Amino acid sequence: MSINDDSDTRSLTTVPAGETNTSPPAPNIGFVALSKFVIANGMAPQVKDAFRNRPHLVDGVPGYVRMEVLSPVERTEEIWLLTYWTDAGSFKAWHHSHLYHDSHKGIPKGLKLVPGETKITEFEHVCS
Repeated sequence: MSINDDSDTRSLTTVPAGETNTSPPAPNIGFVALSKFVIANGMAPQVKDAFRNRPHLVDGVPGYVRMEVLSPVERTEEIWLLTYWTDAGSFKAWHHSHLYHDSHKGIPKGLKLVPGETKITEFEHVCS
């Protein structure tokens, strides 16, 4: 089943009985890391722009599936970074690699975070 969004109309389409879905198989996500931080000095727009223009260094890393960057509407200075992985070991290897450190070079100069508000939470991915 898929959703087609044609301007003002949305319709659901299904694969007819007896036919198979030709979409590529979804990657096997087994692990999600949520990095949460709060910006202390009004630089949320610059940080969000840095994520939009990130160098994508993680994209080819073994075990990496995808990334989502969210910010609560009621607290726009807070950033949630969700990374999806095939397994926890792949995330941990990335997190301790030189590419991880290189990926942070795009952080805006002068950024200050709220002390005690930075946290990484690890999740088992159950289903999507």
